Amino acid sequence: MSRRSLPSAMEWRVLIFLLGACCLPTGLARAQMLGGAGPRPDEFKLSFGLGGGYTTNPALRSDSGGSSGDSITDLRAGLMDRKSSPRTDWSARYDSFYTRYGSNNQFDTLNHALNFDGRYLVTRRTHLNLFEHFFYSRNPLQTGIAAPTDETIILTRQTKRWRSVSDAAFDTSLSRKLTLLVGATSRIERLDLSPPVDINTYSGRFGIQKQAGQQDSISSTYSYSRFDFHSEATADAEAHGMDVSWSHGPPAGAGWLLSAGVSRVTRAGESQNRLTAGATLHHPFRRFDFISGYRRSLDADAGVATVTAAQNAYAGISGTVGRSASLGLFGEYGIRDSVLETGDRLALRYTGGAIRGSIAIDPRFSISGEARRRKQMAAEGAGEDLTVDTLFLGLVFQVF
Repeated sequence: MSRRSLPSAMEWRVLIFLLGACCLPTGLARAQMLGGAGPRPDEFKLSFGLGGGYTTNPALRSDSGGSSGDSITDLRAGLMDRKSSPRTDWSARYDSFYTRYGSNNQFDTLNHALNFDGRYLVTRRTHLNLFEHFFYSRNPLQTGIAAPTDETIILTRQTKRWRSVSDAAFDTSLSRKLTLLVGATSRIERLDLSPPVDINTYSGRFGIQKQAGQQDSISSTYSYSRFDFHSEATADAEAHGMDVSWSHGPPAGAGWLLSAGVSRVTRAGESQNRLTAGATLHHPFRRFDFISGYRRSLDADAGVATVTAAQNAYAGISGTVGRSASLGLFGEYGIRDSVLETGDRLALRYTGGAIRGSIAIDPRFSISGEARRRKQMAAEGAGEDLTVDTLFLGLVFQVF
């Protein structure tokens, strides 16, 4: 496949995925749900929004040639659909917004974001989970998830950027306490530079999970990953990994997960072992939720175009304020180090944070605001420092 055909191929890939997702609930209607789990109410929402704000970015230039900020105006549209039955539960959300800059109109662009999450019970013992996360934007900080996450996007100067992450997970009960786990993930990413930067990552996993009591489980998983860079200057890489995890998930109260393992990454005939680890904590309180996590893993981001050892820690809270308002805060810190790099070693770290809030004026109108900051620092000779700040305030109208 040529690089010129990649954008259209990705559009078709997302369209086919959506069509398939919409048809899956009908195809699996004969499946049976385990007792005790009732369906959630169906929802369909269409909303439009208009807002403005201010952003700073090294790519924005003033007349004097120095870095500066610029005002932004957004026209947004959002569509959300959720279907649920005793056998299926899936939701899809599509957001599109046109961003116009006050002075730097060369960056005016239409941004897209798509999220799909589906859970299906094929038989009483077998479950299928699917998800798709997709975005297209000149500014990943605007389209990225404004919530705690370990799927961090490396900042670049404003440029057209694609990312599509798809995952399929299959599990079936072998006995009352043993479950077979099988899954596959793909991530397709592109930066429209000259020449373009294309990175495709594919991985598969196979594991066994054992129930330990009513609220705990232990699992062991083998994984294989391949990193394709589509560049003569960067060799492809592959990795084999093994990890063990322990999760605690009560019906109510705090839930957590701990994992540790090792991955052997190979590139151009050279191999290296890397430790992997992860930890997450989710604690629901009366009026807000607290979530935090840490992840150490192998990763390949189009922003750095190489395999890196990635570490990321994050924490956040979100909840309601009074009867009609909501508020969320989160922060993150991360490090990236190149693995088996033949040239200059890449090393960067980043910090970020955000505050989001909304107030419902009535059932159809609401006001939402957001303040975000991401600072990315590179080691000497490994790149440039980048800082992006965004302030935004908008009015949202829900049609139905």
